[in-house]
Amino acid sequence: MNVLSCTRVFLLVWVTCLGLFSVKAQACDKTINVGTNERYWPPYVVLKNNTLTGVEIDIIKTIFKDSPFCINFTLLPNSLRALEELKHGRVDLMFAASKTRERQAYAHFSLSYREEVMLLYKHAGSANISSLEQLFKKGLTAGVNRGSFLGHTFKRLSDKYSKQIVLTSDADKRFALLNKKRVDFVVDDSLVAHHFANKYTAILPVEQVAPINVNNVHFMMSKKTITLEEVNTINAHILKNKAALKALFK
Repeated sequence: MNVLSCTRVFLLVWVTCLGLFSVKAQACDKTINVGTNERYWPPYVVLKNNTLTGVEIDIIKTIFKDSPFCINFTLLPNSLRALEELKHGRVDLMFAASKTRERQAYAHFSLSYREEVMLLYKHAGSANISSLEQLFKKGLTAGVNRGSFLGHTFKRLSDKYSKQIVLTSDADKRFALLNKKRVDFVVDDSLVAHHFANKYTAILPVEQVAPINVNNVHFMMSKKTITLEEVNTINAHILKNKAALKALFK
Protein backbone atom coordinates (compact mmCIF):
# COMPACT_ATOMS: atom_id res chain seq x y z
CA MET A 1 0.00 0.00 0.00
CA ASN A 2 1.61 3.24 -1.16
CA VAL A 3 1.21 6.45 0.78
CA LEU A 4 0.24 9.35 -1.46
CA SER A 5 1.87 12.69 -0.95
CA CYS A 6 -0.59 15.54 -0.65
CA THR A 7 0.47 18.02 -3.30
CA ARG A 8 -2.61 20.20 -3.58
CA VAL A 9 -2.41 23.42 -1.54
CA PHE A 10 -5.66 24.79 -0.13
CA LEU A 11 -5.90 28.41 0.97
CA LEU A 12 -8.91 27.85 3.22
CA VAL A 13 -8.01 26.43 6.59
CA TRP A 14 -11.14 24.26 6.83
CA VAL A 15 -10.00 22.06 3.96
CA THR A 16 -7.59 19.30 4.91
CA CYS A 17 -5.86 17.17 2.30
CA LEU A 18 -5.33 13.66 3.63
CA GLY A 19 -2.80 11.53 1.75
CA LEU A 20 -4.17 8.30 3.14
CA PHE A 21 -3.39 5.53 0.75
CA SER A 22 -3.04 4.38 -2.80
CA VAL A 23 -5.06 1.28 -3.49
CA LYS A 24 -2.78 0.27 -6.36
CA ALA A 25 0.69 -1.17 -6.32
CA GLN A 26 1.48 0.13 -9.81
CA ALA A 27 1.34 3.70 -11.09
CA CYS A 28 -2.19 5.00 -11.55
CA ASP A 29 -3.61 6.67 -14.65
CA LYS A 30 -5.48 9.25 -12.57
CA THR A 31 -5.83 10.29 -8.93
CA ILE A 32 -9.44 10.78 -7.84
CA ASN A 33 -9.90 13.36 -5.10
CA VAL A 34 -12.64 12.15 -2.73
CA GLY A 35 -14.41 14.81 -0.67
CA THR A 36 -15.98 13.99 2.69
CA ASN A 37 -17.16 15.89 5.73
CA GLU A 38 -17.27 12.77 7.90
CA ARG A 39 -14.92 12.55 10.85
CA TYR A 40 -16.87 10.29 13.21
CA TRP A 41 -19.64 8.35 11.49
CA PRO A 42 -19.22 4.81 12.81
CA PRO A 43 -19.19 2.17 11.47
CA TYR A 44 -18.73 3.87 8.09
CA VAL A 45 -16.03 6.51 8.71
CA VAL A 46 -13.78 7.28 11.66
CA LEU A 47 -10.93 9.81 11.48
CA LYS A 48 -8.07 9.10 13.88
CA ASN A 49 -4.47 10.32 13.74
CA ASN A 50 -5.12 11.89 10.31
CA THR A 51 -6.23 8.51 8.91
CA LEU A 52 -9.72 7.55 7.77
CA THR A 53 -10.98 4.06 8.61
CA GLY A 54 -14.37 2.35 8.57
CA VAL A 55 -16.67 0.40 6.28
CA GLU A 56 -16.96 3.14 3.62
CA ILE A 57 -13.19 3.39 3.45
CA ASP A 58 -12.97 -0.41 3.13
CA ILE A 59 -15.55 -0.24 0.34
CA ILE A 60 -13.45 2.31 -1.54
CA LYS A 61 -10.29 0.23 -1.06
CA THR A 62 -12.08 -2.88 -2.32
CA ILE A 63 -13.52 -1.23 -5.43
CA PHE A 64 -10.43 0.74 -6.45
CA LYS A 65 -7.67 -1.71 -5.47
CA ASP A 66 -7.12 -3.03 -9.01
CA SER A 67 -8.56 -0.07 -10.92
CA PRO A 68 -6.61 2.49 -12.98
CA PHE A 69 -7.24 5.08 -10.24
CA CYS A 70 -5.52 6.16 -7.06
CA ILE A 71 -7.50 7.81 -4.27
CA ASN A 72 -6.82 10.93 -2.22
CA PHE A 73 -9.16 12.43 0.39
CA THR A 74 -10.13 16.03 1.10
CA LEU A 75 -11.82 16.71 4.44
CA LEU A 76 -14.53 19.37 4.35
CA PRO A 77 -16.59 21.06 7.10
CA ASN A 78 -20.04 19.71 6.12
CA SER A 79 -21.86 17.88 3.35
CA LEU A 80 -23.24 21.08 1.81
CA ARG A 81 -19.69 22.36 1.30
CA ALA A 82 -18.64 18.98 -0.07
CA LEU A 83 -21.48 19.13 -2.61
CA GLU A 84 -20.47 22.65 -3.62
CA GLU A 85 -16.84 21.59 -4.11
CA LEU A 86 -17.93 18.64 -6.24
CA LYS A 87 -20.26 20.82 -8.31
CA HIS A 88 -17.32 23.06 -9.26
CA GLY A 89 -14.87 20.19 -9.80
CA ARG A 90 -12.66 20.94 -6.82
CA VAL A 91 -13.34 17.43 -5.58
CA ASP A 92 -14.04 14.56 -7.96
CA LEU A 93 -16.10 12.08 -5.98
CA MET A 94 -18.30 11.71 -2.90
CA PHE A 95 -19.40 8.41 -1.40
CA ALA A 96 -22.68 7.23 0.19
CA ALA A 97 -24.63 9.62 -2.04
CA SER A 98 -28.36 9.56 -2.76
CA LYS A 99 -29.37 10.16 -6.37
CA THR A 100 -31.63 13.18 -6.86
CA ARG A 101 -32.71 15.14 -9.94
CA GLU A 102 -30.99 18.29 -8.66
CA ARG A 103 -27.67 16.51 -8.15
CA GLN A 104 -27.84 14.82 -11.55
CA ALA A 105 -27.54 18.26 -13.15
CA TYR A 106 -23.88 18.45 -12.11
CA ALA A 107 -22.89 14.91 -11.13
CA HIS A 108 -22.64 11.40 -12.54
CA PHE A 109 -23.80 8.53 -10.33
CA SER A 110 -22.26 5.10 -10.17
CA LEU A 111 -24.20 1.90 -9.77
CA SER A 112 -25.40 1.37 -6.22
CA TYR A 113 -22.88 -0.36 -3.98
CA ARG A 114 -24.94 -0.69 -0.77
CA GLU A 115 -28.33 0.07 0.76
CA GLU A 116 -29.02 2.43 3.64
CA VAL A 117 -32.03 2.35 5.95
CA MET A 118 -32.89 5.63 7.65
CA LEU A 119 -34.90 5.24 10.86
CA LEU A 120 -36.41 7.53 13.47
CA TYR A 121 -34.91 7.49 16.98
CA LYS A 122 -36.11 8.96 20.27
CA HIS A 123 -35.01 9.49 23.84
CA ALA A 124 -36.72 7.12 26.25
CA GLY A 125 -38.36 10.17 27.81
CA SER A 126 -39.62 11.64 24.53
CA ALA A 127 -43.29 11.78 23.59
CA ASN A 128 -44.83 8.78 21.86
CA ILE A 129 -45.72 9.25 18.21
CA SER A 130 -46.94 7.00 15.42
CA SER A 131 -46.01 9.03 12.32
CA LEU A 132 -43.76 11.80 11.05
CA GLU A 133 -46.79 14.02 10.55
CA GLN A 134 -47.71 13.60 14.21
CA LEU A 135 -44.16 14.48 15.27
CA PHE A 136 -44.30 17.82 13.50
CA LYS A 137 -47.92 18.63 14.32
CA LYS A 138 -47.06 18.22 18.02
CA GLY A 139 -44.35 20.87 17.62
CA LEU A 140 -41.52 18.41 18.29
CA THR A 141 -38.02 18.68 16.82
CA ALA A 142 -35.97 16.31 14.67
CA GLY A 143 -32.19 16.32 14.28
CA VAL A 144 -30.91 15.45 10.80
CA ASN A 145 -27.66 15.61 8.89
CA ARG A 146 -27.09 18.90 7.08
CA GLY A 147 -27.34 18.34 3.33
CA SER A 148 -28.78 14.81 3.44
CA PHE A 149 -31.66 13.68 1.25
CA LEU A 150 -34.11 11.61 3.32
CA GLY A 151 -36.77 10.92 0.73
CA HIS A 152 -39.56 13.00 -0.79
CA THR A 153 -41.98 12.58 2.13
CA PHE A 154 -39.48 13.87 4.64
CA LYS A 155 -38.46 16.68 2.28
CA ARG A 156 -42.07 17.85 2.01
CA LEU A 157 -42.57 17.80 5.78
CA SER A 158 -39.22 19.40 6.58
CA ASP A 159 -39.96 22.25 4.15
CA LYS A 160 -43.32 22.81 5.82
CA TYR A 161 -41.99 22.55 9.39
CA SER A 162 -38.49 23.93 8.81
CA LYS A 163 -38.29 25.59 12.24
CA GLN A 164 -38.55 22.15 13.86
CA ILE A 165 -35.59 20.72 11.94
CA VAL A 166 -32.24 20.84 13.73
CA LEU A 167 -29.38 20.54 11.23
CA THR A 168 -26.02 19.18 12.35
CA SER A 169 -22.90 18.19 10.45
CA ASP A 170 -21.97 15.06 12.39
CA ALA A 171 -23.72 12.07 13.93
CA ASP A 172 -21.91 12.37 17.26
CA LYS A 173 -23.45 15.79 17.87
CA ARG A 174 -26.93 14.66 16.75
CA PHE A 175 -27.05 11.76 19.18
CA ALA A 176 -25.47 13.78 21.98
CA LEU A 177 -28.26 16.34 21.54
CA LEU A 178 -30.84 13.57 21.64
CA ASN A 179 -29.28 12.04 24.74
CA LYS A 180 -29.49 15.43 26.47
CA LYS A 181 -33.07 15.89 25.17
CA ARG A 182 -32.02 19.02 23.30
CA VAL A 183 -33.86 17.54 20.32
CA ASP A 184 -36.87 15.24 20.54
CA PHE A 185 -36.00 12.84 17.72
CA VAL A 186 -33.18 12.02 15.30
CA VAL A 187 -33.29 10.54 11.80
CA ASP A 188 -30.20 8.52 10.96
CA ASP A 189 -28.74 5.44 9.32
CA SER A 190 -29.67 2.28 11.23
CA LEU A 191 -26.07 1.05 11.55
CA VAL A 192 -24.84 4.43 12.76
CA ALA A 193 -27.68 4.66 15.26
CA HIS A 194 -26.93 1.16 16.55
CA HIS A 195 -23.46 2.37 17.54
CA PHE A 196 -24.76 5.42 19.38
CA ALA A 197 -27.59 3.47 21.03
CA ASN A 198 -24.90 1.32 22.63
CA LYS A 199 -23.19 4.48 23.86
CA TYR A 200 -26.38 6.19 25.04
CA THR A 201 -28.74 3.58 26.49
CA ALA A 202 -31.69 6.01 26.62
CA ILE A 203 -31.79 6.23 22.80
CA LEU A 204 -34.35 3.93 21.20
CA PRO A 205 -35.77 3.31 17.72
CA VAL A 206 -39.35 4.46 17.19
CA GLU A 207 -40.77 1.11 16.18
CA GLN A 208 -44.25 2.48 15.44
CA VAL A 209 -42.89 4.59 12.55
CA ALA A 210 -41.89 2.89 9.30
CA PRO A 211 -38.38 3.54 7.92
CA ILE A 212 -38.07 7.19 6.90
CA ASN A 213 -36.17 6.22 3.77
CA VAL A 214 -34.74 3.01 2.30
CA ASN A 215 -32.30 4.01 -0.35
CA ASN A 216 -29.53 2.72 -2.59
CA VAL A 217 -26.36 4.78 -2.27
CA HIS A 218 -23.81 5.55 -4.95
CA PHE A 219 -20.57 7.29 -5.72
CA MET A 220 -21.38 10.80 -6.95
CA MET A 221 -18.82 12.18 -9.40
CA SER A 222 -18.26 15.68 -10.74
CA LYS A 223 -19.19 16.11 -14.40
CA LYS A 224 -16.39 18.67 -14.61
CA THR A 225 -13.62 16.16 -13.85
CA ILE A 226 -14.92 12.60 -14.34
CA THR A 227 -15.77 11.29 -17.82
CA LEU A 228 -18.52 8.82 -18.69
CA GLU A 229 -15.81 6.35 -19.70
CA GLU A 230 -14.35 6.63 -16.20
CA VAL A 231 -17.81 6.16 -14.68
CA ASN A 232 -18.18 2.96 -16.70
CA THR A 233 -14.80 1.75 -15.45
CA ILE A 234 -15.81 2.39 -11.84
CA ASN A 235 -19.14 0.62 -12.41
CA ALA A 236 -17.31 -2.41 -13.77
CA HIS A 237 -15.21 -2.58 -10.61
CA ILE A 238 -18.33 -2.29 -8.42
CA LEU A 239 -19.87 -5.26 -10.25
CA LYS A 240 -16.63 -7.20 -10.12
CA ASN A 241 -16.39 -6.80 -6.35
CA LYS A 242 -20.05 -7.33 -5.34
CA ALA A 243 -19.31 -10.46 -3.30
CA ALA A 244 -16.43 -8.77 -1.48
CA LEU A 245 -18.58 -5.71 -0.75
CA LYS A 246 -21.37 -7.86 0.66
CA ALA A 247 -18.86 -9.62 2.92
CA LEU A 248 -17.91 -6.28 4.53
CA PHE A 249 -21.35 -6.16 6.19
CA LYS A 250 -21.30 -9.68 7.66
